[in-house]
Amino acid sequence: SGGSDSIALAILAHRWCRGCGGSVLALTVDHALRDGAAAEAAQAGRILAREGVAQHVLRWEGTKPAAGIQAAARAARYRLLEDACAAAGILHLLVAHHADDQAETLLLRLGHGSGPFGLAGMSAIRERRRVRVLRPLLTVPRARLRATLETSGIPWLEDPSNRNPAFARTAVRDLLQAAAPHAPAGPALAASARRLGRAREAAEGALAGLIAAAVTLRPEGYALIDAGVLRAAPADARLRLLAAVTGS
Repeated sequence: SGGSDSIALAILAHRWCRGCGGSVLALTVDHALRDGAAAEAAQAGRILAREGVAQHVLRWEGTKPAAGIQAAARAARYRLLEDACAAAGILHLLVAHHADDQAETLLLRLGHGSGPFGLAGMSAIRERRRVRVLRPLLTVPRARLRATLETSGIPWLEDPSNRNPAFARTAVRDLLQAAAPHAPAGPALAASARRLGRAREAAEGALAGLIAAAVTLRPEGYALIDAGVLRAAPADARLRLLAAVTGS
């Protein structure tokens, strides 16, 4: 996006890949929702070019929904990113979510009544249809990323939509910032998400073992489930297995 988080990720990934003989392509999504968005994407490209990072701009075309714009934009963004990765033969898509984002996500999901798996926050690794999404900065606070850029003399852009009071994430961010002088809740919430994440990983490993024992995939396109193995499993594991098999 050209913000401090994504610029820092692109630069750090570029430096790491350069040392390994690899390369990075920075993908910037222009959602076409604000005047000046295209100019900001171009400015982000100039910042990256000075550091030797190639950039490709992806534009969200078509009619935009009147409601639920953030969810629609997120879905469109990942679709565009995944399509671009597939076209370029890229297997790993890095996104710049960091520790502050993780804390905000935990609070948002808590407000929506999420269970323990939802409260584990964002996963560091997520398999999508054609690409593996990696979040290498989940334990790094935003302030550290900005300090890294400042030390290297690398500028970044400020997205005004991040301060839009109409969005729930903005309200949560303001709440965490207001509490910070008295009790730095952000790091504690991020640490809680990490602990819950480890519990989720253990549960997912157990689920994978249950699926391997109970499910046989047929080449005709259906699955056979061993009822005896399924009955012996805990109730929540049975439900998660059925959800995994049916894709619901």
